[in-house]
Amino acid sequence: QRHIMLRGPNRQPSHCSPTTGGMTDTDGTYGRARRRPMDMSCASLSPDPTFRRRRRIFAPIIAIVTTLAAAGSNHRHVASAYVYTGLPAHTHRAFLQKLTDDICSSEPGSLSHEDVLKTPRLMSALATAPAPDTLNRVRDESGVERALAVERLLKRMIDERIAGNDDAILTTEDYNSLMMAWANSGDTCDAALRVEEILVTMQDLYNDGEDDVQPDENSFRIAIETWSNVADEPHSMARAQQILDWMVQLYSNGNNDKAKPATSCFYPLFKVWANSDKIEAPIMSEHLIMSMQHLQNTQDLASVQPDTTCFNYVVRSWIKSGDITSEKKIRKVFEYMDDCRRRGCEYISPDSLTYNMLVSSIGVSVKRDSEAGGARRADKLLRRMEQGFLAGDESLRPDTVIYNQVIDYWAKTQSVHGHYLKARDVLDRQISLYRKNNVRKCRPDTLSYTSVIGACASTYGSKMERRRSFNVAHRTFLEMCKNDYPTQPNDVTYGLMFKATGRLLHKQDERDRYSRTLWSLACDDG
Repeated sequence: QRHIMLRGPNRQPSHCSPTTGGMTDTDGTYGRARRRPMDMSCASLSPDPTFRRRRRIFAPIIAIVTTLAAAGSNHRHVASAYVYTGLPAHTHRAFLQKLTDDICSSEPGSLSHEDVLKTPRLMSALATAPAPDTLNRVRDESGVERALAVERLLKRMIDERIAGNDDAILTTEDYNSLMMAWANSGDTCDAALRVEEILVTMQDLYNDGEDDVQPDENSFRIAIETWSNVADEPHSMARAQQILDWMVQLYSNGNNDKAKPATSCFYPLFKVWANSDKIEAPIMSEHLIMSMQHLQNTQDLASVQPDTTCFNYVVRSWIKSGDITSEKKIRKVFEYMDDCRRRGCEYISPDSLTYNMLVSSIGVSVKRDSEAGGARRADKLLRRMEQGFLAGDESLRPDTVIYNQVIDYWAKTQSVHGHYLKARDVLDRQISLYRKNNVRKCRPDTLSYTSVIGACASTYGSKMERRRSFNVAHRTFLEMCKNDYPTQPNDVTYGLMFKATGRLLHKQDERDRYSRTLWSLACDDG
């Protein structure tokens, strides 16, 4: 029998890497007995009116008990009974802590069959319990306490097994819960070291014949994600890459058939490089793509084929890099993805996010030189996206953001004759797609109409051309005020309308009359 030493509250995590082996095991045992379904029932409540108020007060607790009773009939680890209790976050954590204390304070060998079945679900619930501030990645004391509580439960199961309870077995899912608890603890580098330590120990246990704790794809992915989220360690990306390489090596050598790498295992690395401002980030992202293709071709690993998400991360990394050639690089990635689509590749195809990022990358060119044709390139891409969506490709559903970007590009391109008509044409297509095709994502907003008015206000040319431009601005402003969805003019809209009035109307009395009307409307709108 194999043993494992668990860390106590005061023990600091020791460094452990896949190349140096696992930690020493001294005080736990595992069996291979299978769990039996739990038989648990909940007494019905009396319909007497005197209990109605009490029933309303304790409704969340009743829901917990009822859910636990239903979950107990399943031999798999069902954590939802503890995760979704309907209680406030602090009350929910206290509820889980009370259950943990009750189990850990009992004497070894005293746990009932139901308690043994309940412990893995409780571990899973603690690993995913809501934290006070889930957006804050700094050290969270309550997160560390929950991770230590999972460690206590794991140790308690080991003690129960030593005491002779054949039902007290630990599985891969239990260790994954422990790893997830540390990953969600916000303990940064220490948590990542502990997760890696647990992963290595699981592999050592499996090598010694403990099949119940064989690390699987989820185990390795948790470790990779944990290291990828460590921002205060300069070598965190190297550690994540090391674990991924170790995973590939274990599967290729036949040392772990459940460690088959998948595309999702590469996502954390792509995400970190995509969010990085480092100049080498896009190059490293492209190297990840090439390494996946190498594994796919040389080792026949179809599970690591790069997909649309991977290429979108590469595009995002080029945008974040600030490289002056980023638009050309992104265009090459886009054309490669589109070529894969035309060849019938099901997992690589440009989607709406790809088009949004490609159009966004043109903004650098438009800002540097608005007359370099950036607006025309963006408009062609938008038409291409619209055609694909209308042909039945739901992944190319446009949204309001991409339409606003293209309208803004046309508004800044004053050298093109009739640029305001181009901007208005984009808005008309947006309105048509929203109303006729019921595409709620592309509903025009205040910025959509305001950008068209801005394009009109910057028009140069003859009196006839300026009058034509003012008519477009006036019609756009009226539509904006009459829409049944929220597109009311704001201070920028009124400012641009005053600008259009002063620049495009050549008769003084007409300018004065229209300006007074605008001023009255602006005052009414506050």
